[in-house]
Amino acid sequence: MKRILFLLTAVLLMAGSTEACVKKSRSVVTEPLTVIVTDTTRSLLAGAEIKVGKEVLRTSWDGRVVIQPEKLLGVKKISVRCKGFEDQKLKLESVQEPLLVSLVPAKRKAGKGDKEEGPIHTLGTARSGVMYKTMLSASPVMAEPDMLATADYATMEEAMPILPIGAAIVNDATAGTLTAGEVNDFAKWGLWPGIIDDSHKAFAASWRIQPRHRYTVQVTNKNGYPFASRTVTLEDLNGNTLYQAVTDNTGKAELWYQLISNGLCGKHGTLRIRVEDQVQDAKDWYEGLNTFVLDEPCEEGKGVDVMFVFDATGSMGDELRYLQEEMKDVIRRATDATGGLAIRTGAVVYRDHGDEYLTRLSRLTDDLNTTQTFIDKQEANGGGDYPEAVPEALMATINSSGWDEQARARIAFLILDAPCHEDSATIALLHDQILNAAAMGIRIVPVVCSGMGESGEYLVRSIALATNGISFFLTDDSGIGHTHLKPTTDSLKVEHLNDMMVRTIVEFSTIPSCAGHWTEQDESDEPVFIPNPFETSDLTDAELTEKDSPTTLYLVDISGKLITIYEGRLEDASDSQIGRLHLPMLSTGVYFVKAFYGGKWHTKKILIH
Repeated sequence: MKRILFLLTAVLLMAGSTEACVKKSRSVVTEPLTVIVTDTTRSLLAGAEIKVGKEVLRTSWDGRVVIQPEKLLGVKKISVRCKGFEDQKLKLESVQEPLLVSLVPAKRKAGKGDKEEGPIHTLGTARSGVMYKTMLSASPVMAEPDMLATADYATMEEAMPILPIGAAIVNDATAGTLTAGEVNDFAKWGLWPGIIDDSHKAFAASWRIQPRHRYTVQVTNKNGYPFASRTVTLEDLNGNTLYQAVTDNTGKAELWYQLISNGLCGKHGTLRIRVEDQVQDAKDWYEGLNTFVLDEPCEEGKGVDVMFVFDATGSMGDELRYLQEEMKDVIRRATDATGGLAIRTGAVVYRDHGDEYLTRLSRLTDDLNTTQTFIDKQEANGGGDYPEAVPEALMATINSSGWDEQARARIAFLILDAPCHEDSATIALLHDQILNAAAMGIRIVPVVCSGMGESGEYLVRSIALATNGISFFLTDDSGIGHTHLKPTTDSLKVEHLNDMMVRTIVEFSTIPSCAGHWTEQDESDEPVFIPNPFETSDLTDAELTEKDSPTTLYLVDISGKLITIYEGRLEDASDSQIGRLHLPMLSTGVYFVKAFYGGKWHTKKILIH
């Protein structure tokens, strides 16, 4: 009997020990681990081998690989290897996600009369095989902003010091020099059908991106305060996700049906929109806003994430040094202009396959000097052909930068003078990045430099629409760079580029305070009577009759996005009022009513509170 009791006790002790061991092991590897591999110049290394137990994984073009929890069970160390670099082994006991690994170039003994050779980069590999399959299967993971780099380094900056890149350039450029014009296709939505179906129809077909079936969603609480960073999904009747986006600072999101064209534009059945546990039938843009009201208190996200993504190939040499000064000035001014918001900045610089590097990364950080220093060290070189590695740059930007998923704004300025390659694999990669950016709420704002053609124009404007962004086009007015493309639009107001970028950051991050109402109050109750927006000096005492009254009014939000159009004869028109407008259910915020009269635009500000 004693022996039986002893055996039972031993079995129970062993079972308890096993359970405790399993629990301890699971507590370490319950989440995927993202590994990002660079060299000491912060060039993201594609094709680096990560050995996890007996399995070998390879980093994609964003220098990144995601290791699933089941692969990490029982694994205490991983090894990282890349041709031309010293191998590195890392303990996983205290590693935090993401794991940032900086590989040191391997030293080779030079033969007699030979020079020391540098590392052999593996960035010029073909778009095929295992690496491409791994890249397409990788899913974006929101990375926490403050993480340890490796077991040997305390911070990423120590792990990835900036090394001088090429010879120093005497930079006599100053900020506030470059000129540009803004194209907001959301504000001029009535012009877009003519672009996609007429002037740029061939480019819509070649890029297979067609933003035409638009669904605008607004999410607020019961008091009308907008909710930012809420996931919004367009679904079919079976619950399959067709498009996913995230609400912006105004509580709005843009969803698209058949954005990625498969050559079919047939009619579709009933579509639905989901916000958390609420589902309703979808109304397209011409039918009105899709409004969702959540029974939750007001919230104010403080964070603003801004990435600068720029082409550093040789063709950018005529404007890059000016852009570097502009970007630094924007960082400084935006911090002041947003009134103390916590702004984090970062940068991605890219070239093309076969160049010295494909992409380099400076992750999002609240240390503005880090981003400025990284930008200062870059120079234009390489390239050799017209297309560049735009999808790979977006991939690094989206997956490896460390975006804050709770930020009130996530903005990526994409500065470029050429589109990407047009082979099917590259276009497929580009499509994936556009969809990923939209699903993560990253608003892409292209800044088009000299050399871009109409095909590239269509591409960047489509990317902006798909991610709830706008587009900037540099102009010849500054006298800097080669000839600039004049975008296809009705008019283009020329401004200084840095003013436009700062204004965009402010407009994309402005949210009403939960503490109280707006300081200025709207002058009337619902339904709102819109005062005459025309200045009396323009009318010269002439009576505003039905004949010379405008027949179209445009309601836009703070970012210039067109919300709705009022056409035809307006109700109750009088000498002092345009008419009685029944506004849709709008979130708290700043709006404008615009009208074209007497050869120019007139605007009336409305505060909804």
